[in-house]
Formats: sequence, C-alpha cells, structure tokens
Amino acid sequence: MAATKDAVAAVPASRPSKEKLVKTHQAHLKKQASSPNAPRPVKQPILSDAYPPSTKSIRELEIIPLCELGAETHHRGKGIIVRVISAPFVGAGAVSIVEDEFGNADKLAIYNQPDSSILSGAPEGCVVAVKEPYYKNNGAEDDFMICVDHPSDVILLRFTDPIIPEALRLGPLLKTAEEWKIAGDRAFIEKDFPTAVFCYTEALEASEDPAFQAPIYTKRAGTNLILGRYDAAKADALASRTGGPQDWKAYYNAGRAAYGLCDYGESNTYLSAALKLNPSNASIQREHARCQARLREEANGDETEYDFAGLLASLVVVAGPQSQSQSQSQTTAVAVHLDRGSFLRKNTRVAESAHHGRGLFAARDMKAGELVFVEKATLMPNQYDPARASAALYALMVRQLCDNPSSLSGPVLDLYAGGGAGGGDDRYYERSGKEGTIVDGVPVVDVFLVERIRTTNCFSAPRATVLDTAPSAPEGQQAKGLWLHASRMNHSCVPNTMRSFLGDLLISRATRDITEGEELFQQYIPVKPLPDVRNEKFKEGWGFECDCVLCVGERRSPEAMLAKRKEVLAAVEKLCNKKLPRRELIPEATIRNVDRLMKQLEDAHEPEVYDGLPRLTLIYPCNWLVAAHRGRKNYAKVVKYALKVLRNFGFRVPDDGSAVWDPRDMYTKSGNASLMTVHVVAALRNLAEAYKALGYDEMAGKCIEAAEFGYLMVTGFQNDLATLDK
Repeated sequence: MAATKDAVAAVPASRPSKEKLVKTHQAHLKKQASSPNAPRPVKQPILSDAYPPSTKSIRELEIIPLCELGAETHHRGKGIIVRVISAPFVGAGAVSIVEDEFGNADKLAIYNQPDSSILSGAPEGCVVAVKEPYYKNNGAEDDFMICVDHPSDVILLRFTDPIIPEALRLGPLLKTAEEWKIAGDRAFIEKDFPTAVFCYTEALEASEDPAFQAPIYTKRAGTNLILGRYDAAKADALASRTGGPQDWKAYYNAGRAAYGLCDYGESNTYLSAALKLNPSNASIQREHARCQARLREEANGDETEYDFAGLLASLVVVAGPQSQSQSQSQTTAVAVHLDRGSFLRKNTRVAESAHHGRGLFAARDMKAGELVFVEKATLMPNQYDPARASAALYALMVRQLCDNPSSLSGPVLDLYAGGGAGGGDDRYYERSGKEGTIVDGVPVVDVFLVERIRTTNCFSAPRATVLDTAPSAPEGQQAKGLWLHASRMNHSCVPNTMRSFLGDLLISRATRDITEGEELFQQYIPVKPLPDVRNEKFKEGWGFECDCVLCVGERRSPEAMLAKRKEVLAAVEKLCNKKLPRRELIPEATIRNVDRLMKQLEDAHEPEVYDGLPRLTLIYPCNWLVAAHRGRKNYAKVVKYALKVLRNFGFRVPDDGSAVWDPRDMYTKSGNASLMTVHVVAALRNLAEAYKALGYDEMAGKCIEAAEFGYLMVTGFQNDLATLDK
C-alpha cells in the first residue's frame, strides 16, 4: 500500500469564492444537460495512490471547518459536516458545491457510490458528513476538491441528527409520518427508488404506531428488493410481521430476499412459511418451486438437473434473415444470468495447500470428464465490451459489498489480494482488519482492496465456451466475473481440471482421473510455451513462480538449451507466418523447411527432461504441418504430425501412425502432465479424417469418440463437433 498522506500540509493560499464555485458549477450542469444520455464512466482506483478508508464513527472525529483543509492531505482523526447547495454534476462520481456552518464553500466529489444509494447523486439540501477527508488538488493552482473514494467515508445525515450544526439545520422537510409515506409512494411511482427508501425511512422514524409501521416496512422491503439490497429487504420484511395471517407477505418477501442472496436453504424456510399461511397463492407456489429446484442442483449437480443444452438455447435467440441479401439466420446472444444454483459440496473441499495458501481438494475419486463442480457467479456484469468489462465488475463488487455485506463481505474480502508480508511481493496490500464491519450504519469498504481482489481473483468468460470455439466467434468479447469457489483453486500449467462457461455458470470437469484428497488445479491464464515468459506473467499477476510438474521439470533444462529453443522457435514462427495453410496450397519446399526447423526444435528438448512432459514450443509448428499436409491431402503425414501434436500436449500416443492403439484411453493413461485444450480436440478430428481417408474406419471412429469426449471437457457438456467448423 502506498504511504498514507496524513502529514499536516499547508492550507491553500487562495481558493475560489462561493459565488465563483457556484457559477462554474452551473456552467458544468448546463453542459451536462445538453447530453442527458451520456454513459456514466467508472473511476477505477489507481493502486499506487492507495489509502485506507476511515474505520471510525463520525462521532469520534474532530469536526473542522472547510477553511482548515490542507492540500493533498488525508485528515486523519478529523471530519467535516456540510450541506449540499447545488445539484450534482454526475460523471464518474457526483460533484457538488457544499458549504459548512461558517459559510465556507468548496467542491465535494463522491465516487464509487452504488446506484441504489441516494449519494450516487447527492441531492441539493442534504447534509453529509465526510470522515477523514482527502483534500485533493486538481492541477490548477487554486483548484481543489474534497475527494471521497471509499463509499463508507461519506454519510448521509438525517435532518434531525443532533450532530448537524445549528447553522446547517433546515429541520425536516416534511412534518408527519403520513407526509413522508406519501412522498415515498410518489418517488416509487416515479421509479426514484433510493429516494423512496429514504422517505419510507423518515416515515418509520416519525411514527411509533406498529399498525402504521408494518405496511411501511413492507413497502420499503419491496423497494429494496427492486434495488437488489437483499440484506435490507429481508430485515424489513421480517420487521413487517404482525402475527396475523397477512404475514405471508412478510415471509414471501424475506424468501425472495434470501433467494437473491443465493441462500436457498433460508429462502426455502421463509417461502414454506408463506405457503403455509397462503397455500393457494400462485406467486408463492412459483417461488417455492424455483427454490426447490436450486436446492436439488446444490445437492445433486448432475446433467439432468442442469440441462446444459437447454440453458445454452436460453442464452441465444435466432433471428431470421434481416434482408434479402442475408441468406443465413443470425444468432444474437442475450441475457446471461441463468437462474441456477451452484453444485459445490459433494466433490470438493477447501483446505491448506502445499503450493499457495488454501486450495481446493477432491472429496472423492473422480473419473476423467466427470463434473467436478458447477458454480453460479458471485458477481458478473452482463458487459462483454473488453474496454468496460473490468470497470463494470469493479463497480458491481463495490455496490454489492455496500448493499449486501452479510453474505458478501466475509467471503469476498477474505480472498487473496497480493503476496504475504515479507514474501518479496511488492504488490502486498495491507488490510486494517475492519473491512466489512458496520460503522455509522454502513459497511467499511476499501475500494483499493476491492480492486486488488478483483485483479487477482476474477475470470474472463465468454457468453458460452462452446460458442467461443467456433472460428466465426468475435475475438475479445469476454465478460469479467468473480466465482468464489473457483477462485480458491490454485494454478498449474498442466491442471487436472478444466473450466468452461455457460452464461454466468462456471463448469469444472476433470481432465484425468483424480483420487480423493488430491489437490485440484486449473490454469489461471493460457500458458505460454516458454517457461520464463509464462512465469513472468504469474509473477506480475499473482506474485508466484509456478511449481507444477512442467515448470519444475523445465527448470532442469540449462539456460543454453532454453536460449536454443527460443532461437529456433522464433525462426520457425517467422517461416510459418509467411504462409498460412488453408489460405493457399503450401509449397513442398516450404513444408520441408518447416519440418527441418521443427526437428531442430525437437532436438533442443532433452529426453531426460521432457520424457512424459508436454513440449509446448513444438505445438505451433506441428499444427502448421498438419494443416499444410491436410491441404495437400497427404494423409499419412497428417497422421504423423497430428500424433506429434497430441504427444507435445503430454499425451501418451504411439510414434508410429500404423500402430494399434485406442485414442479413447489417452485421457486416463497419460500420467499427470497432459494438457487439455481445444487444439487436442482438433488434432483428434484431423486424425479421424486422415485415418478414414487411409481406409482405417475403425480407428477413425475411435478418434471421433475421443474428440467428442475431449470437447465435453472443453465446453463443459456434450456438444456437436461441427461447431468447430462454424
């Protein structure tokens, strides 16, 4: 963490007057009004500028006037109380003009507030407290603002709060509980849900009549459900109970809130209570049946429960030709948040790992291809624009940590956020230990910690892995998501599981036989062929050097041999890239030159090091030669080099293409260092085609079966191999 800027700094010699601040702000508001539908950007934190959030109550801090704020200072132990005197300029944050009890004015920029919060666009007239404010220079000599990065560092004060100075007191805008209720109803009708929650809260505070309060709690529960504030919705729903038969609505809302938190056991309890009070209600019946389905998925997790093919069909809508010039139907992906539960408990458990901290371990024996777990994303925005996906996930994480701390703060904030202290990792992020605790009615949220957790634990996910394997799939269209269970799994370059995606479901399958107690591994990112290059990625991203069997084995190879492999690989890639198969018929002379270089590259892999290990640098030239010989219909050579592709991924296959072998056994008889990818599936398909052309129909059939089984592991469920040609 960067050093905290808490040293006393000089108060700026000059600052704009209140009149000038308001005039300049009004000009910005006028410009904003001309572009009302402009997208709202997200201010992602710069980790080198990290500073911790306040963990103190505003009532523990010394309240100071705005004129005492020092430039570029975090005012530890201090706080300010100000009234908003302008409409907010809403961009990456909400910028408003504020004044204190002495008439001093300044700019207040509030960032990272969830849309469910009224402070995401602090309305004129509200009074806020800023804890341990950061007074930031914006570049110009007299241009400063109070910058609030952590959402828990600013508190919306109720109008009657005794901490508000007398000069800032307006008194309540409305006098009676009934007036506040009517205002809340009006805001709800206008779909201003944060304001509706605020008004219902004031109505509850203004009345002590349980008969009046109960329906207000119900209204606020329903509004919080719309906002996705499930913690608050559940509390309000339970508070609305009166002990009578109408309590079915309280249990119904509490059940929906628990469902939103993915606590299906608790949801089932509440919905069952609602159903008992109102057994003929169709809405309760529907929600109860939905909850029961999630519980079955959590318990069983089999193919029947999930119906992966049906879920894939629900992800896409097929539209007919849009014009006469479009002869084929077009497929457009739609909503990706699937209403399914997570199957986690039966096959896996979390325990301390000998590799890196905690890891996932097999709770029973599993066969190659078997479902290890299925996990619904804890958090995943439906944003597939690569320029916005990371920011969207960060914003969603902050929002959910603010809105639903009971279920998310512990598991999310407990995730890895950098190397341990003293571990030689300069990315280590120091925690206060109070993250997620409730102070002044809101959970403490450290946005810099959230960003560190995001960068070290999120996955990139296509809409569906099976669609992403098609050559026609658009490149780079990946969402970012957080899957808590999967993030516990450590990395290996030659893992024993493979993940795939279907909407916001992560599907993990065993790529070889796994024994009970064995640690489960996955690839964090696709591995680079050269060990030093790929390990540099692991150091940059996660602060570790991989100790998988492949990396440990390759470290036995002398530096001179590594340099030789780099040299030859560069030469063969340069030659191969000049002429790409399938675009043209490759001349025999070029094929011979590539073959010659590939043999040199093979000779640069020492048998004593690479016996039983993948030879990743050889995969590209082997695949090139398969395609080149396939283009010339030289099927004997296709068999030869397709077998080499499989060998170079670490699978045990014969060197002689005429040897009798069963490709269906390669997943279970290749040891613990094979690497499963879609390229293995493609190699098996090429083998099948070549064997069939050579008259070996039985071998061709076995290769297709092996390819289909491999495609199951790659895509997560049984799919048509023809997708690879689309």
